[in-house]
Amino acid sequence: MSKKEGYKDLISLKEEGKKLLEAGHNEYVNTKIDSFKMNILLFTSGTTSKSKAVMLSQNNIASNVYAMQLVENFLPTDVNLAFLPFHHIFGSTALIVMLACGITTAFPDGLRYVQENLKEYKVSVFVGVPLLVEAIYKKIEQGIEKKNKTKLVNIAKKVSNFLLKFNIDIRRKLFKEIIDELGGSLRFVVSGGAPLDKRVAKGFNELGLNLVQGYGLTETSPVVSAENYKKVKYGSIGIPMDNVEIDFDNKDENGIGELKVKGPNVMLRLL
Repeated sequence: MSKKEGYKDLISLKEEGKKLLEAGHNEYVNTKIDSFKMNILLFTSGTTSKSKAVMLSQNNIASNVYAMQLVENFLPTDVNLAFLPFHHIFGSTALIVMLACGITTAFPDGLRYVQENLKEYKVSVFVGVPLLVEAIYKKIEQGIEKKNKTKLVNIAKKVSNFLLKFNIDIRRKLFKEIIDELGGSLRFVVSGGAPLDKRVAKGFNELGLNLVQGYGLTETSPVVSAENYKKVKYGSIGIPMDNVEIDFDNKDENGIGELKVKGPNVMLRLL
């Protein structure tokens, strides 16, 4: 690892830390942490009203990280592309989930380089917002059209979908050429932050790229509910996390009402 003036590399920092511990400086190790106190102050996006400050504790975030590990198919061999900003709860909690699962994280060079980075880093897991997920799928469709293979791919999808009814999954073999355009390793996509086009969600899954959609809020650290590889319904926000309770208040004749959430992931409040 090259060293630049004014910067410290991770190896040097670890060596310095080891020397400090050996010298008896163990204040950091012995620090007592109150996991229920405010640990981070984040602002909501303000999509429904003015942006609000949200107080979250380590327990809030850790409970959500734990819940995600229970239901989603993350593997320690995965490589994640961390595109979401860390000053938003979706991006920051997603990164902590990856760390908790022992997943390698790569950082993209920018929006226009996402497809190249997927190939370069052999990315297998991607967490993003619909705008980006839909842009990736549009690139896939354009590539298919450019090669005049739209009709062939549609026929292959029908064959693959039929075989899936008998638990025969040949999607990744059948669409290997398409998956290779995304680096060859991509297997799991998580979309959140806004509703995803049903057609795009279905399209990813038909190609053998497992895509799930979730729903959350800054106030809930953030995930309230999500699909998983066992339970997928296009256009749905999935089922509640195992440690989250939900209810609907003031429902109309169509069953639509205000969503209420209770769980260890719900933000702190002023007393």
